[in-house]
Amino acid sequence: MVNKNPKVYKKMLENNHSLPYKVRINGTLFEVIVYSMLGKMAGVVVVDPNGLTVDRNTAEQVLIYVQKYSFYFEYLKKRTHVVKERDSITAERVEKVQRILNEKGLFGEKMQLDIDQLNLALEVYKQQQRKLDIYQEDITLLNEKIEAQQEIFEEDWHHAEDLSLAYAIAAYGQSLYLEKTRDIRKKMLKWTQTHGKMLPPEQRRQLSKLAFVLSEAQAGHIFDQIISLIPMLENGLKLNRDQAIPACVKEFGKAYESYCRAYEPSMDRITPLIRNKKG
Repeated sequence: MVNKNPKVYKKMLENNHSLPYKVRINGTLFEVIVYSMLGKMAGVVVVDPNGLTVDRNTAEQVLIYVQKYSFYFEYLKKRTHVVKERDSITAERVEKVQRILNEKGLFGEKMQLDIDQLNLALEVYKQQQRKLDIYQEDITLLNEKIEAQQEIFEEDWHHAEDLSLAYAIAAYGQSLYLEKTRDIRKKMLKWTQTHGKMLPPEQRRQLSKLAFVLSEAQAGHIFDQIISLIPMLENGLKLNRDQAIPACVKEFGKAYESYCRAYEPSMDRITPLIRNKKG
């Protein structure tokens, strides 16, 4: 018998919760119950409006939609887990100390080109971070709307796609600039250690503040974490990285949009966890 009370599929010591929204297929709303143990997902069951389990084929159709919605914000969830929103705090700190890089001649003629590139990268980082913060707030509001209505409406799917695309493009451009100037940042910090003492007191204090903010223990660590997520953004896309960053970002935007609009989730990870039985 396929239609059973979902409690039958709950194992000893497992916790369970329902997703904050239901999935509509052919006019019927289905609920997804997730079982977990020690904080890890251990199983999943799909039930009909009567609270009874559906056949496995129907369950798989429902979970394809769940996987697709999860995909839209997969990078954001990973970034939040890794960076823990310290990217926004770091952008504010950079804003306060960046002006020292605008003082022409401070680092010498040989270093000036590198310093200009670093300054540009930090400017892009701040600008894109402001966008990312706005997009993240919009995503939060979308999820709250869906939770309140307990269903993903058609317009919500389109909004989710648009937000996923906007967030990914902003994050990709930010990441490439940080990656390109990683060695320059370290070069600047080394220059500060060897030449900073020879500067006038006020410049020395400003440069020390900048060096501290960009150090490996501060912004440098956050930058490296953001850079480490580039492969996640590029996954499944064919891109030419041997071109200027604006061109790379433009190409990424087109490729990611096509990938996002036509995305079909792989069921490899979720299939072994489905506890619904075949009809």
